[in-house]
Amino acid sequence: MAFALLPAAACSLRQKPTGENYYAQGQLDFATKEYKAAIENYQNLIDKFPFSPYAEDAEMKIGLAHYQQKDYAEAIGALDDFQRMHPTSKNLELVTYYIGLSYYDQIGREDQDQGKTVAALKRFQELEQRFPEGDFAELAHEKVLVCREMLARNEMVVGNYYYQRANFRAAESRFAELLQKYPETPVAPDALFELGISLEKEGKRYSAAQAFAAVEKHFPNTGYAKKARTELAKLHQPIDTEEDPLPLVLAETGYGGNPDDSNADKVVVRQRSDVASAAGGSAYGSDGLPVLNPPSSPPAAGARASLPDIPPMMHAPDASQPDLPNQKPGGPDMMRAPAPGLPAPTGSIAGAAAAQARAMTGAASSASEPSLHEMESGAGAPASAPLSLSEPPTAGPATLKTIRLSSNNPPLSVVLELSGPVSFDKNLQSNSGGSTATVVLKDVTPDSALQTHLVFDKSIFKDCSVTSSKSGTTVTLNMQPVAHFAVVPLEGPPRLLVTFTPQTGTLKTSAAN
Repeated sequence: MAFALLPAAACSLRQKPTGENYYAQGQLDFATKEYKAAIENYQNLIDKFPFSPYAEDAEMKIGLAHYQQKDYAEAIGALDDFQRMHPTSKNLELVTYYIGLSYYDQIGREDQDQGKTVAALKRFQELEQRFPEGDFAELAHEKVLVCREMLARNEMVVGNYYYQRANFRAAESRFAELLQKYPETPVAPDALFELGISLEKEGKRYSAAQAFAAVEKHFPNTGYAKKARTELAKLHQPIDTEEDPLPLVLAETGYGGNPDDSNADKVVVRQRSDVASAAGGSAYGSDGLPVLNPPSSPPAAGARASLPDIPPMMHAPDASQPDLPNQKPGGPDMMRAPAPGLPAPTGSIAGAAAAQARAMTGAASSASEPSLHEMESGAGAPASAPLSLSEPPTAGPATLKTIRLSSNNPPLSVVLELSGPVSFDKNLQSNSGGSTATVVLKDVTPDSALQTHLVFDKSIFKDCSVTSSKSGTTVTLNMQPVAHFAVVPLEGPPRLLVTFTPQTGTLKTSAAN
């Protein structure tokens, strides 16, 4: 009888696991890299004790465990669910970063589809914007630069593909789009030079000359500048020396407006505070993940003695520690460097961005831009503040102050000087006798001293008339036949540059006159 009662007595002494038990075992499994077992214990906690104080952290840890197993789709799904279910969680910054990493670690070669790169960029930009002074902001910013360079290199690959197949118009479009969207990347000088070559192949000699002049101006210490000077000498075309030629050539290729980039309102990322000392040591665990902040209340007494104490939750990362993920072979740091024999660019295309309001994004550093490999390894990081993208100026009521020819000989453009940034529409009509360009300045009134009719001498432009109405001011330019014209908004002071692509022989005739 005694022996028969022993199993029943043993069962009565066995206690059912509590939520704390599941959490502690899950933490132990996570710390020992038994991620599958950790996920199972965290899920048991959520299913059986949904109101446990540890349930929220368990939901996040499930996503992080999937990430550590390289189950990226499951990690993204779990962490996205966490964001949706806990919109006020203190761990949103960390969760957003790891969603970005889950996409980032799947980035392939530069000649492959860049959907994962775009998704990673979106998450890292979201983190920068929502948590500009957070503990992951700098790490996210570095990943933003890497993603932007990868996208730029992909555009370069596609542009070269079209060029090699003699589709120069498509190549021109790709190179110009790269320069407008990713002007701060190390491939910018290569793209600008190839843009000039493509324009030259299309027979657009004037625009090609502007592109080669822009290479000399923005990247004077690169091998591309020397090659650009050689090509420029062959063209025998005039260069607009009054203004930066880069905005002109981009406008003439159809990329003079706002860049198609969702990151137009990116904020400046400030330096992270030193959290290592506050955390009492390294903020990273042996698994490479940051250590979570401790829970608001410790586990109640009575947990099974066989289970370890519950480890602390995660802290923010220490700036002195290396980046979290180990780079996998074939990842972004394996991408090709700039063309052999050409040194890294020493200038930044941001100078053109500053001169062309609402035309391109810009970089705020004049130092050499670190390559993608250097950015990943930590070498060559700029000492100045991280990249800041300014918002386009708001167009509003303004005054048209003066209209004048550019200072070139012969004049290559007409400058409309304004009191502030404006919106405008443009139109070009041409016939055998000449061309008429119309620029409608919205919400603009002419200065009282401005003449309503101006006659130009010794230029391709013949005359100009100014009319005004309640909606704005219309400037009409009569000129010799042109193939194309563009209106480029510029800052410092605010003005519009009306430039053109001349027909063959027009400039020579104008200069003679």
